[in-house]
Amino acid sequence: MDVAGDVLGKPRLWKIAVKKENKGCTDGEEEINEFEPVTPAGRVFSQPALYCYIITIFKLKTQIDVETIKSGLESSLLKHKRFSSVMEKDKNGKLIWVPAEVNICDHVLVPCIDPEENESSDFYENYSARLASAPPLDSSRPQWQFHLLNVKSQDAASGIVMRVHHSLGDGVSLMSLLLACTRQHADPNLLPTIPRQTRSSRIAGAKFRGLPLPLGILLGMLLVVWYTVVDILYFAATIIWLKDSLTPIKGYPGVESGPKKIVHQSISLEDIKLVKDAIKGTVNDVMLGITSAGITRYLERRYKEERSENADADTKKKAEQRKKNGESVLPSKLRVRSTILVNTRPAPGLHELAEMMESGNKARWGNNLGYVILSLPTEKRKNPLDYAHAAAAIFRRKKLSLEAPFTYASGTLLLHLAGVKAATILTYNMIANTTFSFSNMVGPLQEVEFFGHPIMDIIPTVSGHPHALTMHFQTYMGKVTLVVSAATDVIADPKQLCLDCIDAFHSMKQAAAV
Repeated sequence: MDVAGDVLGKPRLWKIAVKKENKGCTDGEEEINEFEPVTPAGRVFSQPALYCYIITIFKLKTQIDVETIKSGLESSLLKHKRFSSVMEKDKNGKLIWVPAEVNICDHVLVPCIDPEENESSDFYENYSARLASAPPLDSSRPQWQFHLLNVKSQDAASGIVMRVHHSLGDGVSLMSLLLACTRQHADPNLLPTIPRQTRSSRIAGAKFRGLPLPLGILLGMLLVVWYTVVDILYFAATIIWLKDSLTPIKGYPGVESGPKKIVHQSISLEDIKLVKDAIKGTVNDVMLGITSAGITRYLERRYKEERSENADADTKKKAEQRKKNGESVLPSKLRVRSTILVNTRPAPGLHELAEMMESGNKARWGNNLGYVILSLPTEKRKNPLDYAHAAAAIFRRKKLSLEAPFTYASGTLLLHLAGVKAATILTYNMIANTTFSFSNMVGPLQEVEFFGHPIMDIIPTVSGHPHALTMHFQTYMGKVTLVVSAATDVIADPKQLCLDCIDAFHSMKQAAAV
């Protein structure tokens, strides 16, 4: 099925328009002054080179009642300004959010599905992968869509695929907004319960035992300054010239427009907590440890295949290219790094967002995003828990750095001084010179329903950035789902990479139980 033709062109739609109220402004210039400016990150994501979309699959227990979903979105999501506005330039040439008339039929789509596709066990993943490579949405309309799919699969009665432009918000904020539209399945009057993540003080993290408190604080502050300077220089080097090793998972400029494949596997959150307690770390430490161990296993297998006499022509060509570049395939010599987007503005809570959509009150919102670069250890380790220990050390070190706030502030300054095109080029170079994207999103503790439709799985990913590999961890209802999105012309077997990560975790679990 051609997503661009069948879904974006000829869907079955409902012609119901939601008109914006006139707030009494008679002077056009005064009204423009009240419009909210597009954030620096939103301006960068609006450029063709980094036209990023957040794509999320919601697998449901029941068939979809289209009218219920439609009316639910009209009474909630459309009240959020981002979902009822478009980006336009004001008289000074700056991008602002301008209220627009929203026609629900432009955003809630029910595509006609080929019956043969229904037989696929990974229908929703394949559909979302095609959507990730589909043409950009019409910029004259608010940049979001919900694809309602009444297709029964092995693990769902139906599903919803959401496609939202990254300029509307970061992943955590958008997920929080969507969850504010849900209610607990056991009690539809209650909002979901999501564990609150506290941010520890950087100075408190740099403890110097045995020293007087004032001296310990002073040394902690100096350590933060030192790590921040090192990270800033490393970040600048990555933008200019420092590239990751040409491994079998490293993409190339332009990889963002190629075909994708999305796969996922789930594991128990309690099992992850077992490993977390064994290393005296955090859930994030374990997730990064799983990623490190899984990628190490995958690379080891791919390098063995390259040395095999049965290696295909493409595999041999990449091996020759690495040899020509003088790159080592020794795990300890590889440079494999991940980028992480960090919102420097705390995300609003579900109650705050729900109240905003019900009453029209304002809530904190915006892409105040900074980047953090993580170096992933790829050495093979005898003790599986050592991967998680190494990940914990990386995160402890990063918590003592102001890298994310600095990259946000410097990016904003660059936009003002050099313009959005220069900022986009530098951001693109930084991402393209690293290997993959990594993120973790916390979901509800209990089962939730989306306008009366119980959700079984939440599977998020992102498209449009120059990485061949994107790895997300999503917690929901006592389980953790690892989502691997890969460019198939670089990583032809992302399912194997996902399984390598899961197998690595089971080894960690066994080691923790000893």
